[in-house]
Amino acid sequence: MKHLALLLALGSMTAFAGAQTAKTHKLTGWIGESKCGATMHTPACVTKCVNAGAKPVFVDSKNKVWAIDNTDAVTDYYGAKVRVVATVDSDSNSIHVDKVRKDGGM
Repeated sequence: MKHLALLLALGSMTAFAGAQTAKTHKLTGWIGESKCGATMHTPACVTKCVNAGAKPVFVDSKNKVWAIDNTDAVTDYYGAKVRVVATVDSDSNSIHVDKVRKDGGM
């Protein structure tokens, strides 16, 4: 029983430490879709591709394509140039969008 309590305590501490290392970043780019990647298209084109099964993606200012793990946050921004505040996971090449606005002010 003591071993189980120790394992649970260590697991909790590890999870807490991992959560503390995640940082948010302010990024500028646009919302595209996974089929065309870093090629910028109109909102109508991006919407059409997402409706056909492509995933929304964030393309940063260096044309790096990032998967978005909470795609519902960007539904109103397909094809738009945006600024996001996001938690970046470089290991999985994905972001979690905390805030998003059309480029021009945040």
